Amino acid sequence: MKKILLLFAIIAIFGMANKSAAQNCTVSNISVHLNSTTTVGGNCIININLSFDLAANPGNKYIWLHLWPTSVYPNLSYGHTPTAAELAATVANIGIDNHVNGSPTLQTSYPPAPSVAVQSSGTVTISIGGGAGGSDRFTVTNISLNVAGSCNSVASITGDVWSTNAQSQNSPQCFNKGFSFQANDPTITGFKRCTNPRTLSLGIQTYSTLNLTVNYTLYKDDGDGVFEPGGDDVQVGTGGPFTINSTTPYSNTNVTYTGNNTVGENSSIWVVVSSPSLSYTVNSLFESACAPLPVRLTYFNAKRSNASNVGLTWQTAQELNASGFEIQRQIGNGAWLVVGFVATQAPNGNSSSTLNYSFNDNNNARAITQYRLREVDIDANSKFSEIRAVRGEGQAGKIIVYPNPSFDGRIKVVFEDMNGTRDVSLTDMSGRLVKQWTGISNNNLEINNMTPGYYNLRVVIRETGEQSIEKIVVNKR
Repeated sequence: MKKILLLFAIIAIFGMANKSAAQNCTVSNISVHLNSTTTVGGNCIININLSFDLAANPGNKYIWLHLWPTSVYPNLSYGHTPTAAELAATVANIGIDNHVNGSPTLQTSYPPAPSVAVQSSGTVTISIGGGAGGSDRFTVTNISLNVAGSCNSVASITGDVWSTNAQSQNSPQCFNKGFSFQANDPTITGFKRCTNPRTLSLGIQTYSTLNLTVNYTLYKDDGDGVFEPGGDDVQVGTGGPFTINSTTPYSNTNVTYTGNNTVGENSSIWVVVSSPSLSYTVNSLFESACAPLPVRLTYFNAKRSNASNVGLTWQTAQELNASGFEIQRQIGNGAWLVVGFVATQAPNGNSSSTLNYSFNDNNNARAITQYRLREVDIDANSKFSEIRAVRGEGQAGKIIVYPNPSFDGRIKVVFEDMNGTRDVSLTDMSGRLVKQWTGISNNNLEINNMTPGYYNLRVVIRETGEQSIEKIVVNKR
């Protein structure tokens, strides 16, 4: 009997030892990819991709990440699954369903407490054995963090990871606590230049007033757009150390890398910034297209505010090597004319924060006026924005159709109210559908090649269901 009990004890101890060895939730090599920052009231909405290595573990069937502002990090014990009350201050809760090995998906609810909001948009990818020491490398995209304070200050985040192989997800089998990163600092700006050999324009910035020592490492992307340093993405260059602070960023418009003079070389390049004083890295992908957009516009609006004035407003989410904005207008069927220039607000022409602009145009024209921005960078590369149209002085109505009647089969439509997404249909007098447009978010529409006759233009705003009908006459000469 004693031998049997001894055997059971040995089996139990051996099993516990194996379980302990198998349950490993070590998190390492955290890297942050900043997508955008947007100021809303007194908060900053920060959108990031988060990459990390997680120790390979057969128990990692269901994985949970909880992220808090560092100032309110609760340091949970994980003797049980976190409750709704314990997660009340989180800025993101992210669940990874990894029970089908190599095919992870984001979970849409938190089973231990269904009232907890989870991050269900975006994607998750895994590189099996693609991390340090054979660990698995995960990347979660489109994580939205709502952090109190200005986007021009450092947003410090602290997180936990726990996992389980229980489908009920009601018992943590391993956990890793207290890994930290700054969601928006340091930041990387730049692009791949159209030179031969290829070079990069690179900027590294910080919001910190204290000196920060940084280095950069360049990796050539293998074509999948997934951040895999040391795996499928091959290192092609390094730089540093450099000392930066909030008033002294790093800037280099001619960064070279290995293989940049290969004929036809057009690979995307990952830029990874590290610092001896930081426990994480930041990364950015400089796309293979060698002609960058100097500006990424969030919106561009034009609105007549009174009889003699049109107000233009626009917002940028990112500016690379930017110089400013040339404002152009076209009255009626006239030529495009330059009416002003607004210089960039971005320090040294580079910014990944939200910047807001405005311009007032003295305009009392009675005809429809169209506006566009010519986005110009320091190297004189440029790109036009979408066109916005406003009614003429004295013209009434939320929808303006001109010319009406039309004598050449062409009609322009202006939606004075910019809010909402529109579905538009054009029917003849018998009710036959002639043309249809769905999901229009621009405020103008041009219709060509219309035959003589009478038409109804129906406009439906998706968000409200509001409908408007305009009658159109086409009478070709």
